[in-house]
Amino acid sequence: MSTTPELWRVSTVEGLFETDLETLKQWIREDCVLPTDKVSKGNLNWIDAGRVPQLKSAFLGEITSQAPKPANDSFEAFAAANYAPNTPLESTVPPANVSPAPSTHVCQNHPDEAPEYVCRACLAVFCKNCPKFARERIPMCPLCGDLCRNYREVTERAKHAELQRSGFGLEDFVRAVRYPFQHKTALFTGALIYAVLLLAGTRGMLAASTILFGCISHVICNVAWGRFNRSFMPDFSSFNIIDDFVSPFFLGVGILIVSWGPVIALIVALMFGVVGNGGIAAVTSNQAAQPGAPDMSVLLDPNADPKRLEEENRKLQELRPGAQIAREAEKSKAEASDPTGLLAQVLPYMSGTSIGLLLLLFILWGLLYHPMAFAVAGYTQSVASVLNPLVGLDTIRRMGTTYFKAFAMVFAVEVVSFVIAAIITIITSPLALPFMGNLLGNFIDATFTFYLNLVIACILGLALFKCADRLDIAVN
Repeated sequence: MSTTPELWRVSTVEGLFETDLETLKQWIREDCVLPTDKVSKGNLNWIDAGRVPQLKSAFLGEITSQAPKPANDSFEAFAAANYAPNTPLESTVPPANVSPAPSTHVCQNHPDEAPEYVCRACLAVFCKNCPKFARERIPMCPLCGDLCRNYREVTERAKHAELQRSGFGLEDFVRAVRYPFQHKTALFTGALIYAVLLLAGTRGMLAASTILFGCISHVICNVAWGRFNRSFMPDFSSFNIIDDFVSPFFLGVGILIVSWGPVIALIVALMFGVVGNGGIAAVTSNQAAQPGAPDMSVLLDPNADPKRLEEENRKLQELRPGAQIAREAEKSKAEASDPTGLLAQVLPYMSGTSIGLLLLLFILWGLLYHPMAFAVAGYTQSVASVLNPLVGLDTIRRMGTTYFKAFAMVFAVEVVSFVIAAIITIITSPLALPFMGNLLGNFIDATFTFYLNLVIACILGLALFKCADRLDIAVN
């Protein structure tokens, strides 16, 4: 049993019209109805269109997935009758969700003029002087009387539609590699800020990670929605501490928990579970590293063996505070130049086949799900969705092989990032400073890390963009 759509009345300078809600929203998006025009639902009182809650999304430019239903009494039909009186009303064609590409690239009436408008019905292309204008700003086709759209916008939408229909492959990987360089100023500024903050202690690292997660989230969101030309840096001119700092921070924490939380929990449990053995091993290692106490009888014996006297003098010198500080400095320098330092600290706690297999399983989960956690954070902007692995697993199911292609690309970029970090560490290791680490190497590595994370974000965004129809993403 069909239901009758709600009837809305619209009062504009062109006259009084009746239509349904979806068509009214379409008129608003096409600037045919202004916020100051009067509307009425059924027989209710008249009110400014901009004050109606159901119409606010249309005035903000949001596009719904439901296309407007064609109607014989549509605003376009009345406009066609008013501005093209020789054209029958039946010639108007209702708009489509995705406009087809125009068939020509020059004005139909003036071949030497650049195209500015294209009719959405007959697809005729016109320069800026050809269309007739309603309200002095709404272009109307001089041939069929239908509304004209911006030529550049229509061609861009056609390109986006063609790109979305194409498969996900190596061309998208190349596009992702080039993407950060579309905004060179933002790229170099963001990389510089990120690298400097990483050198500013714990608080600086926290701020750097938040900025990085914010940029990654912006890239995934913009690319997934088809907004390829928007900058990946947050708009600090309208800075909001919740949107630009707190939200990216908790999204990053959620990604870390859902991806690598099991690994971290297992390692912590192992360290506390074998704290006795670990503590004894550590104490024994430290005692072995400490020099033995010198034999004072040898030092005071004038007839002592010269070799033994030299050995006891060396032990005495090593007990001086300056020698101990020097040893700690060398140890700090060695740790700063060792990329496998964390692994060396974890391995002594690993024992038993079952624990090793469990750790391997958790690592595989982190590697496989980590990109999807980023993707979920990017296109949902919801911490609850990020922490719920069922959301990510359902997204993987709907994306199918596209996700595994994206995962392979992301994994390749992460391998490249690890190789670059190792090369930078080796080359700059002689410049490492005691207690401060390899500042130059860390700074250079941070700049590459910032760029490569943007590439990863673009890869994930493109994968979501190609699967937008399966993920219910309203692509612009």
